[in-house]
Amino acid sequence: MCITRCRTTCSSPFASATRRRRSVSHLRSRYDCVIVNMTEPGLHFARLRALFRCNCNRNSGRKLDVALVRMFSQSRWKPRTRWAGCQIRDEDQEFSFLSMEHVVRGALMTPVSGAANEATHFLVDTLDADIFLRADQ
Repeated sequence: MCITRCRTTCSSPFASATRRRRSVSHLRSRYDCVIVNMTEPGLHFARLRALFRCNCNRNSGRKLDVALVRMFSQSRWKPRTRWAGCQIRDEDQEFSFLSMEHVVRGALMTPVSGAANEATHFLVDTLDADIFLRADQ
């Protein structure tokens, strides 16, 4: 098996849609977040850290896109002001591998504070009607 790391020039459709961004204002790296289709009910979120393309067999030409992610889990922290559909998640410290076939769409997770390495995030569900309806379930 041959594994290559996807770059923006990679032919993977996910390489251009999801990427690492360098924030100019905060001088730190930001990584895209996604909604993941899991066997358990509910919304599951992950932060993409790297994308890989695995060539499983050179004769068959089968390729598998895999992501190195950090999953988000339900947070115990509660804000003083709760609103309908408020979803608060903690970013796990463990890394996992995830097949890109399980990625549903992108998601915007914003830190609850400006502290460096903040683990607790809000889901921003007002970007478009699709995410608003998904998060309201």
